[in-house]
Amino acid sequence: MQIKKVVLLLLYLVYPQTKCLSQTLYGTNSYVEYQVGTLPIVISVPHGGFRIPTLIPDRTCNDPVTVTDAYTIETAEKISAVLFAATGCYPHIIICNLDRSKLDCNRNLADGACDNLQARTAWNEYHNFITMALNTANSQYNNKILFIDLHGHGHTIQRIELGYLLSGAELRYTDATLNTSTYINQSSIKNLALNNSNNYTHTQLLRGPSSFGTLLTNEGLPAVPSQQDPYPLSTESYFNGGYTTETHTCFNPAVTTNGFQMELNYEGVRNSNSNRTLFAEKFKNVVLNYLNTHTNVVLGSCTPLAIDENNESQFIFYPNPINDVLNLSCSQDMNTLKVINIIGQELFNKEVNSNKVQIDLSNFSSGTYFIHVTTGKTIKTVRIIKR
Repeated sequence: MQIKKVVLLLLYLVYPQTKCLSQTLYGTNSYVEYQVGTLPIVISVPHGGFRIPTLIPDRTCNDPVTVTDAYTIETAEKISAVLFAATGCYPHIIICNLDRSKLDCNRNLADGACDNLQARTAWNEYHNFITMALNTANSQYNNKILFIDLHGHGHTIQRIELGYLLSGAELRYTDATLNTSTYINQSSIKNLALNNSNNYTHTQLLRGPSSFGTLLTNEGLPAVPSQQDPYPLSTESYFNGGYTTETHTCFNPAVTTNGFQMELNYEGVRNSNSNRTLFAEKFKNVVLNYLNTHTNVVLGSCTPLAIDENNESQFIFYPNPINDVLNLSCSQDMNTLKVINIIGQELFNKEVNSNKVQIDLSNFSSGTYFIHVTTGKTIKTVRIIKR
């Protein structure tokens, strides 16, 4: 399996611009996954997983936070689908499928894995996938890419919080202060501040008319910092970015990529399928506008694809949630199908060799399950809820 993954990845790296692939690479036990893309957009999702394997003990070291960022994986997948519909290509998405009680990929290795071997392996695979995605995207787009670490917050104010590794107190500084080298060097968009298409200053990129927060707010998604809401007040909660943003953006001198942590509010953004879809549409408008404005990146390799050029991505499953029968269909034959429960036990394994199949789950207990489907070179995992 590991050899197969390496071969597929090498094929992708050699032919990144010939067609848009829909390929998912998995880490050990599918605890982490990398949905390979061809857009100049890399999104990581560390806290949306639900898997709780008994072989990994609950984290107890260093007073851990274990709250799940609800529906962030589903939101990222909506973003992926919407961007594909608009551009013909997918963003790079890296997901941790483990519950945060087992692993926190947005902490350093010691705090995130609490010295458990399986958790350490998953942590390393997750961050290696991010590095792989950034290197691939930067190579294709000449370092004109954007990295977003996607989270969900539970703060009272329903707005999106963009974390550039500057504290709320620092964002309350004057423009002149934030435009000094001291604060530019502390920023996760340092390289963009030093080199962007319109010579915008650091503060213009943080909260000017073409900043990410302002573009979100213009789409009806209030955000801080932005022109409309330039900084959080001293009495307001705010997340300014964590380990992943520090490690995988140009805040780290060894990395060239610009990016930030994006904390999504729940109401109106993550709390329903329709709101997640609406958010994804608006996010698509913002991210493409932002990249075009500040980097002039050309998405020449992402022309829309005909269905027969991208059969592997045409996968449908319904209903979800489910009471009894799950229907699956694909534009090419599915080879094998597995059902795995939330603690990693394989409950169902069947050779399919058909483009349509039904699974009777009426005797399964209520809860969360993962459906693993193999189609040709692609392995796709989807999560379903059994009522």
